[in-house]
Amino acid sequence: MSELRNIVNAMALIGIPSLFALACYFVKACTRFSKKIDTLMNAVQKQMRRELTQDYHRYMDAGMIDDDDLDMWEASYQAYHSLGANGVIDSRREDLIRLNSTKGR
Repeated sequence: MSELRNIVNAMALIGIPSLFALACYFVKACTRFSKKIDTLMNAVQKQMRRELTQDYHRYMDAGMIDDDDLDMWEASYQAYHSLGANGVIDSRREDLIRLNSTKGR
């Protein structure tokens, strides 16, 4: 009971407007942090797309891709895919899978 009284006394000293201002500050800080995370995710996605595209062209020019290389490319693709906004890379993935399946011919 004494703890509750201490909490109520502390809230009375701080005041409801101060608590509202503190809540607004935390919401604003979370919004800024969210924007930074979005920017970082966008940058990482662009870098991953660049690397996946470079590897794709290297393998297509060589006319083959090893199983291990395909597994590594696929792992990178899955990470890229989880960031969203895919398209061209999806079709390139299918091309590499087909290229791997025809390497023995």
